[in-house]
Amino acid sequence: MTTLQQLADIHEIQQVLLLYPVALDSRALHLLEQVFVPEAAIDIPGVGTVDLAGYQAACRAGLGALDATHHVANAPLLRVEGDVAQARSYLVAQHILNAAAPDASLLIGAWYNDELRRTPAGWRITRRTGNAVWWSGNAAILGMGGLPQAFPRHAGHDAPDWLRPG
Repeated sequence: MTTLQQLADIHEIQQVLLLYPVALDSRALHLLEQVFVPEAAIDIPGVGTVDLAGYQAACRAGLGALDATHHVANAPLLRVEGDVAQARSYLVAQHILNAAAPDASLLIGAWYNDELRRTPAGWRITRRTGNAVWWSGNAAILGMGGLPQAFPRHAGHDAPDWLRPG
């Protein structure tokens, strides 16, 4: 039976995860401090593995070069166990660079595997692994020239361990 506390935790985690695209698309990168712990391990293709400050710097540089972005994330699949949680979220991210017209857009499909913990400030991501799966449009917008439209399959394409039976 799901308890009221578990439902509250699920709601709070969903709000944290959905704050992420708001922070990116509005360029309000200080909001990422409500998403990640400072020492989080954030592993994003094209960025590498960085902590929160490193990710904010990479976003300032990368997103600042674009005219617009639009990240659409789904409601995550969650497992909450006490003060820790795991999440899988799917997203589609649109990137626009007007100077690249008439081919000014790049659309990427991806998902995030997250580990979270309850902190005194609320739920925060401690580890995020991004897995880009496909793209459509002008890959040069993000410096990805020459890639096929589907990224090579790798371990990140597997279902998370916490979803496997046994």
